[in-house]
Amino acid sequence: MKNYTLYVKFNVLIVGTIFICGLLIASLLLYTTSTEMEHELDKSGAEIAESISTIISNDILVDNRFAITEQLMHTQSSNKQIRYIIVSHPNGQILASTFTNGIPAGLPAVRMPQANIALDTKTFDSNEGYIREILCPIEDGLVGYFRIGLTEKPMMRLMRQRFVEMITLIFLICILASWLATRYARNFLKPIQNMAVAVRQLGRGNYHVRVPVETTDDVGRLAHAFNSMTDRLYAKDQENFRLVKALQEKEKLRMWLISQLFSAREDERCRISRELHDETSQSMVSMLAYLRLILDKTPDEEGKELVRDVQNLTRETLEGLRHLAITLHPPLLDDLGLTVAIEKYLDTFRRMQPHIHTSFSFSGNIAQLSHPISLLCYRMLQESLTNIVRHSRADSVSIAVAVTDTELTMSIEDNGIGFSEDTAEKARLDNHLGIVSMRERTSLLNGTFHIDSTPNDGTRITIILPITPKNGEGGLVDAESNQNTAGR
Repeated sequence: MKNYTLYVKFNVLIVGTIFICGLLIASLLLYTTSTEMEHELDKSGAEIAESISTIISNDILVDNRFAITEQLMHTQSSNKQIRYIIVSHPNGQILASTFTNGIPAGLPAVRMPQANIALDTKTFDSNEGYIREILCPIEDGLVGYFRIGLTEKPMMRLMRQRFVEMITLIFLICILASWLATRYARNFLKPIQNMAVAVRQLGRGNYHVRVPVETTDDVGRLAHAFNSMTDRLYAKDQENFRLVKALQEKEKLRMWLISQLFSAREDERCRISRELHDETSQSMVSMLAYLRLILDKTPDEEGKELVRDVQNLTRETLEGLRHLAITLHPPLLDDLGLTVAIEKYLDTFRRMQPHIHTSFSFSGNIAQLSHPISLLCYRMLQESLTNIVRHSRADSVSIAVAVTDTELTMSIEDNGIGFSEDTAEKARLDNHLGIVSMRERTSLLNGTFHIDSTPNDGTRITIILPITPKNGEGGLVDAESNQNTAGR
């Protein structure tokens, strides 16, 4: 019944109830009628026995079987309910009967009355159908007994006729009830159907839908409540639209501010790198030249040793400044592309971290990547390797870059101790924003950032960037700001 309409369910409920009640009432009436008719048959049989017993008592005493049979035949012909009449001796032997072709199969030849029963009735299933036989005593059984068989065929015909009439009446009542139920259901269910249509429209976002309020009953109050609900939903939808729009504006502003921040940091790095290379490094070179002159003019060995120590310290400082300048803004990235810049950075990383084995593989046309994408990948590599050295305790790192026509995929995987989500959340709350910074920089280029880490099972960072005109050289002035680094 789940898939049927309300009309069908309503009709089944009403008509089914009426039909079942009608069948129960018809069955009760038929049973009552059948019992009453059996009682009437018994009464009729007793009356017939009493009427003929006064006539043939003397004939029985004188054993005038011809007169007895004639009277029995006359009584049978005058009453259609009588199938047979048998007169028997007190010992049960048949004296006379209305049978001309013998007793039908299923009837006993001898039948004696039960003790203490004045009127003994039994129903026999003969080859002619059911026959109700009434055993009546003649002169208290001293003369003999009457066995009067009354056929149930007229009663059964009447019962069948009454049953057909009742079924027909029930069927007509069911048709009338179905018509009335459909008519009532149409009026009753119409508001509910209108509400169902309105709910579907409401689900599609139509908050202007209304349900007509035609009554003041429960259905009318429900329709009124539905209309009030749609008014509130419309107001909430407008408020949500306003809030979402404001949130989108704030998100755009946030992304723009992050972009400007990254851009400012990158510009500052570039400026500091140039100053270290062009000014500070040159000053250090000049200092080395003056120290050489001082060394040549120092007469004693102790003074020369001090000058040599200063020269060595100055050279180490100069080398550190050059490394810092390259780290802040790698010139190879601008001049020779991402692949050469990564390999150069890994060479330096291997010298500084000889206990960590690193491998680098790439596929696709990496040389044609735009500067913002190349710079982002380079900064991601710097940040990831810095985190690996500080936190992972790994001894192996693999870097892979794959470029297709539509996207770039970069993965950095180590075999370190890994971390759980709780550890990452605690690091974020403690203002270790390395992962957050990488995620933000990736989102500025419309990319996806995914980190997969399990305690004692290493960490894998995957970055996917779309390669579209939006990420081209001319369309990413603001996006150059993505390329920033922050400690975890």
